[in-house]
Amino acid sequence: MGYHLFPLHFDTPVRFGSLTTGNRLDGTALAPSSDTMISALCAELAAAGEEAALARFLAALQDRSLVLSAPLPWDEAEGAFYIPRPLLRVAPQEKSESYEATCQHATARKKQKKLAYIRASRMKEYFQAMRSGAAFVETNDFGESALTQHVNCRGEEPLPYFVGSFSFAETSGLYLVARGDADMADFLAGILRYAGVSGIGGKRSAGLGKFSLADDPLELDGTVVYSEDDVALLAMLQDREAPYQMAISSVLPEPSDIEAVRRGSYALTRAGGFVTDAPYGAKKNSVALLAAGSCFRERIPGRIAVLGSSEGHDILRAGLGLYVGITG
Repeated sequence: MGYHLFPLHFDTPVRFGSLTTGNRLDGTALAPSSDTMISALCAELAAAGEEAALARFLAALQDRSLVLSAPLPWDEAEGAFYIPRPLLRVAPQEKSESYEATCQHATARKKQKKLAYIRASRMKEYFQAMRSGAAFVETNDFGESALTQHVNCRGEEPLPYFVGSFSFAETSGLYLVARGDADMADFLAGILRYAGVSGIGGKRSAGLGKFSLADDPLELDGTVVYSEDDVALLAMLQDREAPYQMAISSVLPEPSDIEAVRRGSYALTRAGGFVTDAPYGAKKNSVALLAAGSCFRERIPGRIAVLGSSEGHDILRAGLGLYVGITG
């Protein structure tokens, strides 16, 4: 079992639901969660009638011969791979400083709370800044958001509404980390190439969400170095002895893991809604997952949940944990 990176280049704007905006049409997230991405890939295989490929994909997830991260930002020009900002509070070291300096540091820390992603090679620098109370500046201008006006003509009179989307910069996109062997990496690459034609996310009928593999999958084995970020990322992926293990995927813990969750620092995200293209709008049961960026003392494996059934098959939600070891 090794680790592979799959860099994705988006050919069109994207639209992903954002919990921070209540999943309104006029809001969008930079990237989907890992469970949403996996569901999207399964839906594409099912829609194409690729039953054998779908069965193999699900079997690989269920026996954990394949585990996927959430889609994360990357920048080709800088060779930069980003990971989530840890949901871990780091108390600054007590020191004597002026009132003005104290206010400046407090303002800097408030701004840092809005920081969503950090370059993998700068994680140690981030914690050093947190402990010292200094400002940590991370430039991550991956693209820009936009609002597009549409018109709803289904009622008695046309009504305008706005749809949010995000356009990645020319050299930016998203990447996936996959844990699996070489054959599984090739298999996943084929699925991604296929899914990229129709796209992922919302408003695909309007042409959003189309992508392609920016390059062949990059095997993280230390023999080929793309940048200092993939070196740092591999070291963290392999570091099971670090004081904290940060999830880079959505995690659905087993009941027996709840105590380990309580000892960690985490955020919850809700998954539910309706089945795509299901007759009569079949509704899924809702489930709460631990969001990427959550930190624990150990690597919680996670599981795949059944949220209901539709047309004779189970509705699944994958909450398998993929982690990087960090030192707070």
